[in-house]
Parts: sequence; structure tokens; C-alpha cells
Amino acid sequence: MDIRAVDGRTIEITGNIKSLDDYDEIKNVSQSLVAKGADHITFNVLDSLSMVSSVIGYLIKLINVDNITIQVNVWDDRLYNLLDQLNLIELFNVHRK
Repeated sequence: MDIRAVDGRTIEITGNIKSLDDYDEIKNVSQSLVAKGADHITFNVLDSLSMVSSVIGYLIKLINVDNITIQVNVWDDRLYNLLDQLNLIELFNVHRK
């Protein structure tokens, strides 16, 4: 997985989100944006077909504890369907691209 902050409010993720190292990278990049004052973060998940539970838990923490609004844009139908089955479409403001 590769991750980069596109700007002060957007994170782009390529590759499959599958390990605790991926979770650590997502958390570190996200926290750096929050530390710089971001109150909304858009995650562009370009080609991952899954998302580990630790990342899902972290995104829920961003919303419920840190009061950060998020939007998750996904390009893979399998990831969209997973988030739908977990009833996270509305909470994560998921958009299929």
C-alpha cells in the first residue's frame, strides 16, 4: 500500500489495505492533517478491495472522538460492498467512483 497527502484535507491510498503497517501509515498521515487543523478529511481509496478492521476502527474514532468529518471515495465495488454490509456507507460518507 502507498499513501500520500494530496493536500491539507485529502489522502490518496493505492494498493490493498491489508496489514497493521498499513493501519499505522494511514493513522500517521491522518493525524498529521488533524494536527495541522483539518476538520474534514477525504480518503481516496483507488484500488483496495478490502480494509482491515483496525483502519475501520480508526476512522470511527476520527468521527466520534476527534469530531472529524470524513468522506471515503472508493473505486473498487468489493470494498464498497464490504462497507455497505458493515452499514458504514452513511457514517463514512462513502462514494463509489
